[in-house]
Amino acid sequence: MNIIFGNYGDGTIALIQWAHENALDNVRVCSSDTGFASSSDSWQRQLEKGRALALDYGFEPKALSAVMTWPELVLNRGSFPSAQFQWCAGWLKGLAFLDYLDEVDPSCEATVVLPKHVTSARGDVLLQEWENHSPHFGDRRVWQPLYNMTDNDFYDLIRRAGFSPLYHRSLECAPCIHSTPATLNRLTVSDQNKVAILEESLQQPLFAASAFGGAQGIAAVVEWAQNQPLDEQSEYPLGCGTPFACGE
Repeated sequence: MNIIFGNYGDGTIALIQWAHENALDNVRVCSSDTGFASSSDSWQRQLEKGRALALDYGFEPKALSAVMTWPELVLNRGSFPSAQFQWCAGWLKGLAFLDYLDEVDPSCEATVVLPKHVTSARGDVLLQEWENHSPHFGDRRVWQPLYNMTDNDFYDLIRRAGFSPLYHRSLECAPCIHSTPATLNRLTVSDQNKVAILEESLQQPLFAASAFGGAQGIAAVVEWAQNQPLDEQSEYPLGCGTPFACGE
C-alpha cells in the first residue's frame, strides 16, 4: 500500500500525477482537515478538484479530521502556537494520520509517500528520497520520489494533471503561524474574523507585533502586510511541519 500524505497544494497535485504516470498501485491520498482552512472559494475548488483527480486515477482520497480543530486546540491550551513553539502540526495532522495508519496498516508494511522536493528556492538540502524507519509514522518507510525534481519538471506535472500551479503553499491552515506578507494578503475577511475571535478569547495576538512592524492583532497585521514586498517563494522553507506535509 502506498499512502500519499498532503493537502492538495502544488506538491500533492504533482505527486498524484507522478504516481499515475508511474503506475503506482494501491494508492490512498490522505489530507488533513484542521478546522482552520481558507474559506476562499478558490481553495475549496482546489480541494474538490484534487480529490476528483485522485478518484479519476483510481486512487482513494481520505480527509482526516484533526483530533481537535485548530480553534479547539488553541483554546484548550490557552495560547497560540508560534514560530518558536511549533506544536500545532503534530496535533492537527500527525496524530490523526498515525491513527489512520495504524487502522489500515497494523503490520506497518505501507509506504508513506510525501510531496517534498529540493530546489534552490524550496531549500531543504538534507532531503532524501528514502527513510526506511520514520519515527513520525510508526517506523514505516517514507518515500519522497520528487525530492530532486527541478521546478520545471515539477510544475509540468501539475499542468499535465489539468491544474494551474498555485505557486504558494496550500491553505489547510489560514493563516499559518509562519505566514508571510504574501500569505496574509490572501486571507479572506472570514479568515481574518475567525482569528480576531480567537485573539479576543485568549486576550493575545496570533502574531508577535515585533515580527510584523509593530502591528498588534490580525487586522493591523494584514494592513501592515499590504504594504510589504510579496515574495511567494519565501514561504516554502518553513520546517516545523515538514514531516506532516504542511504547505504541500
